[in-house]
Amino acid sequence: MTQPFPPDERCIWIGLPAYNEAATIPALFPRFLELFPSKSLPYRIVLYNDGCTDDTVAAVMAWQQRLNVEVIGLERNMGLGQGLRSLVAHAAQHGKPEDVLFIMDCDDTHHPRQIPQMFAALETGHDIVIASRYRAGATIAGVALHRRILSLGAAVLFKVLHPCRGVLDYTCGYRGYRVGLLQKALNRYSSHLVREPGFACMVELLLKLNRAGARMCEVPLALRYDLKQSASKMDVGGNTLRLLRKLVSWRIHGLE
Repeated sequence: MTQPFPPDERCIWIGLPAYNEAATIPALFPRFLELFPSKSLPYRIVLYNDGCTDDTVAAVMAWQQRLNVEVIGLERNMGLGQGLRSLVAHAAQHGKPEDVLFIMDCDDTHHPRQIPQMFAALETGHDIVIASRYRAGATIAGVALHRRILSLGAAVLFKVLHPCRGVLDYTCGYRGYRVGLLQKALNRYSSHLVREPGFACMVELLLKLNRAGARMCEVPLALRYDLKQSASKMDVGGNTLRLLRKLVSWRIHGLE
């Protein structure tokens, strides 16, 4: 018989920043049920409601009888930065240092089946694990070639400007963090741990945790952009340019 996940009493927190993802819930949440077949297992799925105007919240709450799920967030759209900040703070406040927080996209492009592999990577002595597009074995479906080239070029520049040992993918949102690391970082930075409102927040958090001495590693990402139910809500080109300006500013002036 396959051992259920999680393998011990440490709680697995799964944070889902969501803005109008009602169409993806029927496909994504059965995959969580495969990973966590019993509500008695130590896990919590936390959806951050970023001002959803569709039926996202109702679709998630319909799973309460089968999954340990809760919804936090605001009635107005505040962006990815607020979602990341809120999910980190929620796990840090309610979790134990030995717990793990996984952040993943809620648009069905990330698969929960990667969580045990990422958890195992943390068990090798790391504080952060990233599902990376640039590791051998990574698969990417549904992403145009020009976007892949732009992403790779940006990743090289990130590495030059802000080298983080063990990291090639600075922007992928699929990550696992030891909750104890987040608790220590919040004690240091308080509400300033995540200040960026948009896409740059993922890089900001990574660089601040790197400054704090976090040990980081990566596993290959299986990205299924072809399963995405709706058009991207993000201006990829504009966000990339803004992020590059931030990287140069952080290099010159440092992170606040």
